[in-house]
Amino acid sequence: MKAAFLLITCLLASCASFPPQGRNSLVGEWKYADNLQSCRYHFKRDGRFTGEVRLQGKLASKFTGSWDTQGDLLLYKYISDELGRIPAGATDRDKLLNVARDSFLIEAADGSRRRYSRIR
Repeated sequence: MKAAFLLITCLLASCASFPPQGRNSLVGEWKYADNLQSCRYHFKRDGRFTGEVRLQGKLASKFTGSWDTQGDLLLYKYISDELGRIPAGATDRDKLLNVARDSFLIEAADGSRRRYSRIR
């Protein structure tokens, strides 16, 4: 009985050391940037998001939508894009490879990987 209790306690303690990868971990403002583009997202607790993409510093898209997670997927449904680049109702998804307190790493549909940093 003591051995079973000890095993359960150890398993629970080891699980507690990993950051949660659910919705709550992604709530907040995030930014990714490379030499060509920058992307910003604000994931809200109520399942809505806003964001923008800049190409070489110039605004390319400014959008709103709803978001959710399903397993290791980050799902987007776009509602509007001020510049008309993304049609209303369009969907997208990224694979969440890692979620930490101040960053998350995704693999996009094209296979590219991007690390987003939390904006304080």
